[in-house]
Amino acid sequence: MPVVQYRPTAWAIALCFVLAAGTLPCRAARANDEKAAAVPGARDDADTSHRGFYDRFVKDKLYIKPGVSYLDFSQLESSELDLSGVEFPASLAVGKGRIAGATATIANQSIATIGVGYNIPGTGRHLSFETIIGKPIDIDFIAQPGTLRDQSLAPTADLGNLVTGDSVLEQALGQTLSDLGSAVNSATGLLDTGIPPLGRELGTVKSLPIMMTLTYHPFPDAFVRPYLGGGGIYLYNYDAEISNDVLTEVSDPGFDVSSTPGYILQAGVDIGSPQGGFFGFADARYIGGATVKGSLSDVNVRLNNQALANTLGLLGYGEDIAVGDADIELEINAMIYSVGVGYRF
Repeated sequence: MPVVQYRPTAWAIALCFVLAAGTLPCRAARANDEKAAAVPGARDDADTSHRGFYDRFVKDKLYIKPGVSYLDFSQLESSELDLSGVEFPASLAVGKGRIAGATATIANQSIATIGVGYNIPGTGRHLSFETIIGKPIDIDFIAQPGTLRDQSLAPTADLGNLVTGDSVLEQALGQTLSDLGSAVNSATGLLDTGIPPLGRELGTVKSLPIMMTLTYHPFPDAFVRPYLGGGGIYLYNYDAEISNDVLTEVSDPGFDVSSTPGYILQAGVDIGSPQGGFFGFADARYIGGATVKGSLSDVNVRLNNQALANTLGLLGYGEDIAVGDADIELEINAMIYSVGVGYRF
């Protein structure tokens, strides 16, 4: 019988290569599993590397706290209004320096806020960073009861010592003062200016508080979770304007409110499941160490006494008088009280 010799074809050889190559991934995977089993934690690291962004950076770390915040400025401390650049004829009615009892404050208000927190990885949710975001706040500057709100800052003008150095003009002034009769006090030479009190409203400014606190949660797995914190704040103030009718009757004075850093002390409580989802919260923040300075420039007021206007008219002045500049400092000792419903991702 003839001997038949078998020669493998090209496709048979290629199939052998494919089968051999197909076993390589299996062998490599088996080798990796054996290595992972030999090294503690290696498999966990491998699993972590394949986790999505949400699981790695958001889940059980990020939380938000939408709510309502009440801004309380009742403990604010104010300096007295300090006048500068006062020249004649304004000096007949008011002098340079601080005006006793002329103080201001900031009106309390409620605003909508959103707190954002992030648990620091590796701390077991004991430590987190928190901030508050929201639109800029419209801050209202108001006069405190007393000299600034209820009394004219320049109620009378002292004409008794009015000296011009011109004998003819002084004779005319003397005749004018004589014609005023009982309107001028013969002993003091004081004449009512007719400038009214400023009233309550002074001006407004937009303020953007930029803050960050580090909070400590001693019981992160409890249903009721109190916490304490501290951090810093920067009050960025802009778009300041005077809204007082007396100060803007003649022209709009310049108004600038300085920005300032400060510190925050925080305390609060979260109530709800620690595993995620919705929870209630109440929070209080104290802002200290922040002092803002309000500066007015080119202040002009209108005399509402025609007799006085006529007298000054002899000296070349009208009924609109340039007063000068004014400064006031406010030490912000504010409280922010917040309540709402939060959500832990």
